[in-house]
Amino acid sequence: MKIIESVDELKNEIAKVKWFPREKNPLVSSNYPRLNYECGCGDKHLLEYAVFDLVAPPAKFIFQCENDYLTAVKVKGLFKQKSIELWSCKLDLFSKAFK
Repeated sequence: MKIIESVDELKNEIAKVKWFPREKNPLVSSNYPRLNYECGCGDKHLLEYAVFDLVAPPAKFIFQCENDYLTAVKVKGLFKQKSIELWSCKLDLFSKAFK
């Protein structure tokens, strides 16, 4: 997983994917029982309980953890899902980039 540490690098990563706010499609769900992702904070978190506000098709999420990290995750697979961590950054870096 790529750890992003600069505003410009974060803006470039965000621009690569057409992210949109979750409220534009409230039916989007990260309910993948027992599937976890490795966060930039170093912990693993369950997707079904993770907080997210940004999504992208077909199954991409930007999760925010309780340790103030954001991690972009792609879920792959139909019958057996796998999480693929795309990148992670600290929450304050995201806030600086998108004020």
